[in-house]
Amino acid sequence: MSRHRAGGTTRLPRRLRFLAKLLLAVVVLTWAPTVAQAAFSDRDTAALSVGTYDIPAPAGVTGTIDCSLLKMFVTVAITDFGVVPRATEYTVTLTGPAGVVTTHTVSPTKRATTITRMSMLNGTYTLRIWASVGTWTGDPAVYPIKC
Repeated sequence: MSRHRAGGTTRLPRRLRFLAKLLLAVVVLTWAPTVAQAAFSDRDTAALSVGTYDIPAPAGVTGTIDCSLLKMFVTVAITDFGVVPRATEYTVTLTGPAGVVTTHTVSPTKRATTITRMSMLNGTYTLRIWASVGTWTGDPAVYPIKC
């Protein structure tokens, strides 16, 4: 028994089936990405708000200043200074006439410290206090001290 028929009539349906499958594959591959994209075309975004905060200098300082030992030692006892909203800490520095600095960190709830600086030079000392909010620092309040 022969598998082939006269005139090649069995080859035409195979070719048609192949072309139909090829056409179906092309249509599916062409439309599938479009269908997938349609599922993700709607976007929902969160609201974003950006602002700035200018950290002010602490206002007003209460305390005492003691210039002793031939005006070469200065001790500043701070009992309070102005609150800066949102401050996470305060930094207090006392700079001598030669430019050497003593630094204290003060908690926002305490706002009191005693700081001393010695200098071999007579002259003006400078007290600075500034607030920090996280890693950001504000402008310092500057107080010159003349002994």
